[in-house]
Amino acid sequence: MSIRARLASIFGVALAAVLVAGGAFYFTIAEMLIFQRRAEASYEDLTLHVTLASDASRYMNEAAKVALLGGVTAELADAAEDAARDLAAIEALKRRMIADDEIRESDEESTEELGHVRFMRESLEHIVASTAGIARVAADRAGERHAMFVRLSDHEYKERFLPHINAAVHDAERDIARILADEHRLRARVAALGAAAIGGALVILVALLGRLLRAMDRGFSALVEGSRRIAHGDLDLRLPELDEHEFGRLSAAFNHMAQSLQAAQEARLRMEKLAAVGQLAASVGHDLRNPLGAVRNATHYLGKRLSATELGREPRVAQFLSIIDKEVAACGRIIGNLLDFARERRPLLSACALGPLVDDAISVVELPPHVRVENDVPAAFPVVELDRDQFRQVLVNLIQNAAEAIPAGREGRVRVAAAWGGDGLTLSVADNGTGIPADMLAHIFEPLFSTKLKGTGLGLAISAGIARRHGGTLEAKSVPDGGATFVVRVPAREAATAAEPTAAPSGAQGT
Repeated sequence: MSIRARLASIFGVALAAVLVAGGAFYFTIAEMLIFQRRAEASYEDLTLHVTLASDASRYMNEAAKVALLGGVTAELADAAEDAARDLAAIEALKRRMIADDEIRESDEESTEELGHVRFMRESLEHIVASTAGIARVAADRAGERHAMFVRLSDHEYKERFLPHINAAVHDAERDIARILADEHRLRARVAALGAAAIGGALVILVALLGRLLRAMDRGFSALVEGSRRIAHGDLDLRLPELDEHEFGRLSAAFNHMAQSLQAAQEARLRMEKLAAVGQLAASVGHDLRNPLGAVRNATHYLGKRLSATELGREPRVAQFLSIIDKEVAACGRIIGNLLDFARERRPLLSACALGPLVDDAISVVELPPHVRVENDVPAAFPVVELDRDQFRQVLVNLIQNAAEAIPAGREGRVRVAAAWGGDGLTLSVADNGTGIPADMLAHIFEPLFSTKLKGTGLGLAISAGIARRHGGTLEAKSVPDGGATFVVRVPAREAATAAEPTAAPSGAQGT
C-alpha cells in the first residue's frame, strides 16, 4: 500500500473518530445548556423569594411603627409596592418556566408553586388592608392599635404568609439539588467520553509516528502553501507544529512573522477606526443638537400653554413634560461628551483662582442626598494659569463620578484638595465609595469603557486628554471598599495677577 493510501486510511479512521466524538460532545453540550438554563431559572426563583421575604419583613417593621405612632409613612407604601412587585416577578417567572418545555416541571409541582404565589398575594393584600385599618385608629388608642398589630403579625404574617415563602424556597432548593445531581451524572458521562476520545487519539498518534516520510512531505507542502497564502493576504494563517528536524523552527518563525504582520495590520485598523469614530462623533453631535434644541423649546412652549388649562393641571402631564426635559438635557450632555472627545482644543491659559473654580464645579453637579462634597482648597492658594473651562469640566467629571461611586446606604464624603510645589499643581478628588476593581483600573481612561450601566465611557477619557494637553497626567488609586482617589498633576504656572472669583468663597458644599 502506498504512503498516500496509508495516509488516506489513517485520516479516514481519525475522521470517523472525530465525527463520533464530535457528535457525542454536541449532544452533551446541548444537555448542559439545558441544565444551565434550569439552574439560572431556579437560582432566579430562589433569589426572588429571598428578596420577597426581605421586603415583607421591612413592611412589617414599618407596620409596627404605624401601630406605635399612628399614621402611614412613605416607607410603608414603598415596602408594600416592593413586595407586590416581587410577587409579580415570581409569578411571571413561574409562568415562563411552565411555558418552556425544556425546563418545565411536572404539572403537579407547577400547580403547587403557583398556588403558593396566589396565596401569598392574597395574604399580602389582607396584611396591607389590615395595616391601613390600624393606621385609622385614633392616636389616643395606642393600646388597641398595638393589639391589632400583634394579631395581624402572629396570625396572618407568621402563620399564613411566611410558611408559603418557606415552602417556595424549599421548592427552589429542591430544584437546584436535582440539577446538581443531573450535572454530576453528566460530568461522569463526559469523563468517560473524554477517556474514550483520548484513547482513540493515542492509537492514531502511534500510527502517525511511523510515517517520517509523510512528515517531511507535509513540512515542505505546508511551508510552500503558507507562503503562497501569506502573499495573498491571509494573515490569519498559522502553520501546524512541525516538530521534526528543522521544520519545527521554520514553522515557528513563519507563524511569528504572520503574527507580527497581523498585529501591525490590526493596529492600523484600530487607528483608522478611532479616527472614523471621532469624525462620526463630531458629525452626529452637530446634527443632533438642533433637533434636541427644538424638542426642548417645544416642551417649554407646551408647558406654558398647558399650565393655564385643566389638562395642564393634571400631575401626569407635568410629570411627563419634566421627564422629556430631563432626558433631552441628558442627551445634550452625551452630545457634549461626544464633541469634546472628537475635538481636542488647545488650552487657553488664563489666571484662575482654584478655590472658587472648585465651588463652581460643585454647584453644577447633581449630588445624591447622602453625599457631601468638601472643598479643601485653601483660601490663600496661589492663582495659577489654567484653561478655566477645561479644568472646570475635569472637576465636574471627577466629582460626579466620585458621588455616584458611593452606595446609597453609606454617608458619602467627597473631598477636593490641592497642593502647590516646584512641579506645579496637584489636585485630588477622593471619595469613600466602593473603590475600583483591580482588573478595571488599567482600563478606566480608555474611550467608551464604563463601569456604569448608563455611562458613555467618555468622561474620564476626556479628563485625561485635558490633563495631557496641559502637559500633565491624570492617575487613579483605589482601595477595595475604601474609596478611590483621582490625582491631576499639571506643570501650571503661578499667575502674575489675581483672577476674578468664579463662585462663592471656598468651603464645604453638598447635601
